[in-house]
Amino acid sequence: MLYKEKIRSLLSGWKMLLFVLVSYSVLFLIAFQGLIISKQSTTTIQKQYNQIIFDKMDSLSVNLINYLNYIDDFARTLSVKTDLTRRIQDNHDVPKDVIEGYLSYFRLRLPLYIQILTDQNRVFAYPPIDQEEEERFKSTMASFPWYGTRLYLDNSFIRSDVAPDFHYSSFPQALYVSKNMTQDDHSLGTLTIKMNGSAIETLLDTVRINPLNAVFILSPEGKVLFANSQPSSEVSAYLESMDSKQLDELIGRNGNAAGSGKLKIAGQDCYFIYKQIPSTTWEVLSIIPMESLHAESISVWQTTAITTAFSVLLILTFGYILYTKLLLPLQRMSRIVRTAGEGESPERFAYKGFKELETLHAGIYRFFEQIQQQMQTLKEVESEKRRLELHVLQEQMRPHFWHNSLNALRFMAVLHGNATMADAILALTRMLDYTLKNSNTLFSKVEEEKEYALQYIRFQEIRSMKRIDLNLEIDQQVLHARIPKFTFQPLLENAITHGFCTPFDRKPWLNLRIHACEEGLRIWIEDNGNGIEPATLRTLLEAKEPDRDGMGPTSGISLRNLQQRISLEYGGAYGIQVHSRLGEGTQIEIILPLLIMEEKAGGYYEGHDC
Repeated sequence: MLYKEKIRSLLSGWKMLLFVLVSYSVLFLIAFQGLIISKQSTTTIQKQYNQIIFDKMDSLSVNLINYLNYIDDFARTLSVKTDLTRRIQDNHDVPKDVIEGYLSYFRLRLPLYIQILTDQNRVFAYPPIDQEEEERFKSTMASFPWYGTRLYLDNSFIRSDVAPDFHYSSFPQALYVSKNMTQDDHSLGTLTIKMNGSAIETLLDTVRINPLNAVFILSPEGKVLFANSQPSSEVSAYLESMDSKQLDELIGRNGNAAGSGKLKIAGQDCYFIYKQIPSTTWEVLSIIPMESLHAESISVWQTTAITTAFSVLLILTFGYILYTKLLLPLQRMSRIVRTAGEGESPERFAYKGFKELETLHAGIYRFFEQIQQQMQTLKEVESEKRRLELHVLQEQMRPHFWHNSLNALRFMAVLHGNATMADAILALTRMLDYTLKNSNTLFSKVEEEKEYALQYIRFQEIRSMKRIDLNLEIDQQVLHARIPKFTFQPLLENAITHGFCTPFDRKPWLNLRIHACEEGLRIWIEDNGNGIEPATLRTLLEAKEPDRDGMGPTSGISLRNLQQRISLEYGGAYGIQVHSRLGEGTQIEIILPLLIMEEKAGGYYEGHDC
């Protein structure tokens, strides 16, 4: 209920709520504008990296094509030199100075190795090679797809192949440019010019933008032909495990000469760029981890994150101060005014903050404290009025006269041997003693009320000559609980006088139960009497003059009077409930606050919450 009240209070101040929402929106937009700027900066940096890599790839393509063209021209020229073909035809060795002269003429500074495999399967090499290298060279040549038909190819045939370097297995891949040497339509052998892969590795290293950038040259089948000098092992293994179709689907070549995208390698996000090398069937592929690609913008993001976090912290601090020192106190003071106007006690809370609100807060409490003092005075006046009324009632009974008279009658009954009459007079005398004891008090203990109830029931048993079974269930902890004086008597009188009257042919019984519960002190009085008419039950506790059919006040105190006393003393949350069905009995339930009487000189008069 309090939660709903707080929500209702918050929504009722919609102007203040709108002000707070607008303020927060503006502050958060200011705080997060740095993130937007950082994102734009990162996008710009990535575009610049793309452009740099594409430019480096263009430069690589130009250099690689120039190398290939130089080697092709050199192979074509060398394959038709008469002095070279004559020596091969005569099965003579090729002098070293002849090859070096041709290299000097073409001004080639590349680390080239020249091998001629004749039709008699003899090898001429520059620089010279040993027998083991010669066998590896023949094995490498035999692995080329055109090797079986090499002697039948025309003079225009030239082929570029990539294979392991036959000099040493730990060397990188090598480029083999092969040309058929013919004379008079007869093949003399195959001229092969090998270029070390280290030269191409050097070209690939120039394309890299940082050490984590891996660069590859791929064949049309997706095979890695060359890689930079220190490629990532994870990236190399990833590419080697894929066929041409898978590679096409991954990077989305689909016939495009260039492109870029993202992929995941070994759980790491990477960015790739590929470009077709003109005049060849090869592609150059650059793969770089996203983390290293964004390394330049990480500092920007870090600075932005720190600034944003600091801004958000300031906003939250401002919001906390605004809520705790301004918005929440205003809501509480508004709720105090509203609930106090409905008769409830104002909610107390300590406030330290703005001086103006402190003054307003203190003034509101002083105002309502004065109102409460006036209400307390009114209650005391009303309580004194009820005390005087009860005192007048007791005075009307002339207590000392009745007490002495009853004692005399009881003595006479004992002398005449009438024990029943003596018991009746004794019960009546004890009832009178309780009535006269502390006649200026309005409250008694549960234990005292219980003893009074037992004497009353005993007297009614003798008077009606009927045995009444009484069942008591009383918690020990509530025996000293404070209840209004004469609480049980009107309830028991209602059950005995009206519930057990004719026609009633059963054995009467009464249950009196008193327990401590969550609401306070709960009292049940239950009988198996005739019950109450529904029409009478509906109007039983209404404040009106008693009627003549027996449901009005009896023995000086009625149910209506008890209900009014409880309501005036404790408020509307406490009172009496009556449940009854004709022929099945009546149950009366009373809810009171649980207040324990404390012992002082002269009796139990004060109380405190349990």
